[in-house]
Amino acid sequence: MIEMEVVGVVLEPNSNRPLVCLKDKDHRVFLPIAIGNFEATAIYMELYDEPPPRPIPYDLLRSILDGLDARVVQVLINALRKDTFYAEITLSCGEQTLEIDSRPSDAIAVALRVGAPIYVEEAVVREAGVAVEKSVEAGVEVEDAKDHLPAEHPAQAGLVMGGDQGGEQSRVVTLKAKLQEAVAREEYEEAAKLRDEIGRIKHERG
Repeated sequence: MIEMEVVGVVLEPNSNRPLVCLKDKDHRVFLPIAIGNFEATAIYMELYDEPPPRPIPYDLLRSILDGLDARVVQVLINALRKDTFYAEITLSCGEQTLEIDSRPSDAIAVALRVGAPIYVEEAVVREAGVAVEKSVEAGVEVEDAKDHLPAEHPAQAGLVMGGDQGGEQSRVVTLKAKLQEAVAREEYEEAAKLRDEIGRIKHERG
C-alpha cells in the first residue's frame, strides 16, 4: 500500500468531468480519479475549508461516527477493474473492526473530514498512476518512478521511447514529456488536458 494525499480537484478539459488528484507522500506518483459533481464539490469544500451552509451527507456521517465513538482507521483504494476504481473504509468501533465497500470519491470525502489516512494498492498505482519527474535544472534530484509503471502507460512510454518514428509518434512523445513537466509543477488541470490528448491520439491509432 502507498499512502497518498489529496492535492486538488480539477476539471478534465475535454469532458469537464471532475477529477480528484492524489499524490504520494514522496511526490513520486500522481493519481487522477474521475468522480461525480456532488462528490467533487464535497471534497473541494473540505479540502479548501469552505463549509456548506447546511450539513451534507458526509458531515452527517462524521457526526454519526462521533456519536457512536467509532473511528475511521483508513481508506484504501484497492482495485481498478474495467476503468472503475474501488475502495474500502476500515472502521474501528470498540473491539470491532469493519471493512466497508465504498466508491473512492465517498471514501475520500469521509477521510478528509475525519483526518484518516488514504492508501492506494501498489497494483492500482502501477496501472493508473503518472510518474513525477522533478527537474534537475530546478536543483532537485530526479525522482523517477517509471520502473513501477506498465510499459504501455503514457508516463513510462514517454520516458523510454527515443528517436523520430513518425510525426504522430513524435507528437505523443512530446505530449508525454509535457505531461511529466505539468505534474512536476503540480499543474493538474494542464496535466489532465495533456493526458486526454494522448488518449485521443492512441484511440485514433486503434
